[in-house]
Amino acid sequence: MFYKKFFIKYKNHEIIFRLMTKYYKNILIFYFFTFLSFPIYSKELKIAVLKFGSVNWELDVLEHHGLDKEFKLNLKRVQMTNKDAAAIAFLSDSADIFVTDWIWVSKQRYQGNKVSFLPYSTAAGGLIIKNSSEITSIHDLKNKKVGIAGGSIDKSWLLFRAFFKKKYGMEATTFFRTSFAAPPLINGLLKTGDLDAGINYWNYNARLKAQGFKVIINIEDMLPILGIKGDLPLIGYVFKEELLEREYDLVKRFLQATNLSRKILEESDEEWDRIMKLTGARDKEMLISIRDSFRKGIPKSEIETLNQNIIKAYDILKNIGGKKLVGKGERLAEGTIWNAN
Repeated sequence: MFYKKFFIKYKNHEIIFRLMTKYYKNILIFYFFTFLSFPIYSKELKIAVLKFGSVNWELDVLEHHGLDKEFKLNLKRVQMTNKDAAAIAFLSDSADIFVTDWIWVSKQRYQGNKVSFLPYSTAAGGLIIKNSSEITSIHDLKNKKVGIAGGSIDKSWLLFRAFFKKKYGMEATTFFRTSFAAPPLINGLLKTGDLDAGINYWNYNARLKAQGFKVIINIEDMLPILGIKGDLPLIGYVFKEELLEREYDLVKRFLQATNLSRKILEESDEEWDRIMKLTGARDKEMLISIRDSFRKGIPKSEIETLNQNIIKAYDILKNIGGKKLVGKGERLAEGTIWNAN
């Protein structure tokens, strides 16, 4: 009985083996085309985003339109409460990419951290007042209370100081009665009348413009006085050089996909209606203000012009902000701006 069972078992295996040998080509072809029918995704890319930040909007548009699948991207949005938390996440490898300014990148390179910057947006803040204010020009703000978003070495404030000094020959810090606070608090104090004017970030100014405020002068309007012609990107995507070298094709595909999602936001008003909740807009008027400001901040200049303007702006900011702003860097650190070509 044992031999009979063994013989039957052996014969079954022999039959299966013969069938596999006979049809192995068909089996291989079946598995080959089955495998190809599924997209091959790259390693996960973790992007640090702020809840109401523009990067979050872009990535939502990217995923909604299937651009992640088209470019075979495996993206993970890492939600952050503020830009400092995003920087910490990036440096600790909890995020692969985040958005910040080129001064931060240059300082990191001087400290030995090989990170690089790619221009993302030229959107900048400006000096804003109530529509009903009696103030009609910068001259009317002498000894008035002006709130500055961020701190004393905020880039927008330093560019304003440089502009003010060059155009009027005076120091803005003594012309105004300045105070520094977080962007939401600046907006709140402007609405209550505790501040006469404010210099805030573009997205906060966009909200105020939908609530009875107007901008006297934008940062980009000051640039020609400072010798900067064309766009000046203040923020950009930041990557570690290690990622750029190891996953160059992946990063290129990510940038191609984000460029297309930005194009959708540039051209489609309907898309803004869809992402209204993500922007934090309270009503359609505020959404339109945010939308128009975002579109205005999409870089139009050639990459070489952008790079040269960053180098010029670094020198201007260094002369005002000093080591507190730029650290030991006498000039923009080599390699700060990534050549993506």
